[in-house]
Amino acid sequence: MSMTVLEESKSAKGGAQDKPNALECAKSRIPRNLLSNVSSYAVNLVVGLTIAPIVVHGLGTTAYGVWSLVGDMIGYSTLLDLGIRIAVARYTAWHHARGQTREVNAILTTGLAFTMVSALFLLVGGAVLALNLARFFAVPPELVRPAQVAVMLVAAGVAISFPGSLFTGCVSAVSRYDLLSIRNTSFVICRALLLWIVIRSGGGIVAVAAASLAAVVTGYLLDVIFARRVLPELHIERRYFDVSILKTLVNFSVYVSILSISWRLLFMTDTLVVGFVLGPAVVTYYAVVTGLTTVLRDSLGTVGTLFAPLASQMDALGERKSLQRLFLAGSRVGFAYVLTGVVALVILGPHFLGLWMGTAFVTGSGPILQVLAVEVSFYALSFTCAQVLYGTNKHRVYAWLSLSNAALNFTLSTILIRYWGPVGVAWGTVLPAFVVEAVVLPLYTARLVEVSARRFYVSSILRPLSAAVPYALWLWFAISHGLVAGYLSLAVTAASGAALYAAMLWLIGLGNEEKHLVSRWLRGLVDWGRINLPWPEAD
Repeated sequence: MSMTVLEESKSAKGGAQDKPNALECAKSRIPRNLLSNVSSYAVNLVVGLTIAPIVVHGLGTTAYGVWSLVGDMIGYSTLLDLGIRIAVARYTAWHHARGQTREVNAILTTGLAFTMVSALFLLVGGAVLALNLARFFAVPPELVRPAQVAVMLVAAGVAISFPGSLFTGCVSAVSRYDLLSIRNTSFVICRALLLWIVIRSGGGIVAVAAASLAAVVTGYLLDVIFARRVLPELHIERRYFDVSILKTLVNFSVYVSILSISWRLLFMTDTLVVGFVLGPAVVTYYAVVTGLTTVLRDSLGTVGTLFAPLASQMDALGERKSLQRLFLAGSRVGFAYVLTGVVALVILGPHFLGLWMGTAFVTGSGPILQVLAVEVSFYALSFTCAQVLYGTNKHRVYAWLSLSNAALNFTLSTILIRYWGPVGVAWGTVLPAFVVEAVVLPLYTARLVEVSARRFYVSSILRPLSAAVPYALWLWFAISHGLVAGYLSLAVTAASGAALYAAMLWLIGLGNEEKHLVSRWLRGLVDWGRINLPWPEAD
């Protein structure tokens, strides 16, 4: 029997009775999960910023550029999972909430069988890529053999992630993000320590790849342990494999896969274009910048991922007004949040690069950083739209729009790099992102939830931008008058500017619903207890 039919048949037999309990349990974990996510992300950020210059200067500009290219090329192979991880997480949560142990075991067993095939294809593809690496890129002769070995080690790490990520999905399916935070923090610290040891010992890209592989194995072993802890009834056996379940998983993951392809093209094609046209050495200057903007972009997920389940519940209950408020408030909060980092990166970013990586990066990476930082603000608008579309099962249009964005990005980047160098690649990313992420996708989502375009842009963009003006002026004043001379003065300037921005946001940037929701979350974090989160009334 297919899972879709099974879901429908079980929902009438006590599934509805179990759902409120599961929902209340998930709500009770919101403060702990939120605090865990934020704490873990802060640790990851600090560790990442600390280890990056060590690896860059330890390997050297050319070798690090080769290492970045290896990671980007193998990174495309993660598309081979076809979004199965997300599908497994979704259906595990569905059936676990109803106490359907056999179905949970069948989902994981079937998903693991699928990912084993994907992992085998990846290892074969990695071997082919390693043998032909020198044909694709202008790798210096002395680095060809180390780069080939590194390709195989990285491919092995990604192959392990295919089955390993399914256990990650099982942990997230029962809303145990606190355990995932422990896992992620352990992985980052373990990887940083291993990288520091091999760099201090004079190791090259092979040693760096081996250290990364060891950290990956450690991380997924923790996932298996945590999955067995939160799902003690979990068993993986041949008798649980089900072809009908495999079809259901694949059908669900098709559009997730399209989205994965588009995001890989968006955020990994740029470095490949730079590598093809300008060589591995220039890739380093571009890769350092994308690392900073990725940190800011990914940090949206610490809170924003909560919007999708809320949107699902509102859509199921026909609460159109609540969905409208979620869309407007979520967009405003997300855009206001990333403005904190975007303004800092545009104004303080080049100066920070000089302190962090060296003076060569001020001119080599600074202009790229200022352009790409703007794209993150567009991404913030699309992020909330995506959560609403996922929740209302309208993500097909989002998938095709993202793929179009990626195609335009690649086309413009390959054209503009001929005229403006790596900065042209950055502009090739920003221009289509503005059209798709800041105009087309928000307008489509606003129409879907029946919100006027004027109301959306005034509420979600104009109010946060108005609050950010004093913040930007203060950072510009500090830079132009030489108040930023080192890490301490940079931190004081950024912190004081962020405090000013927060005060202005509270006065004019946020609406009553966001203030009320933030206050409830803060009280919940302090109490570390159970809270209910009814969506507050509009202004």
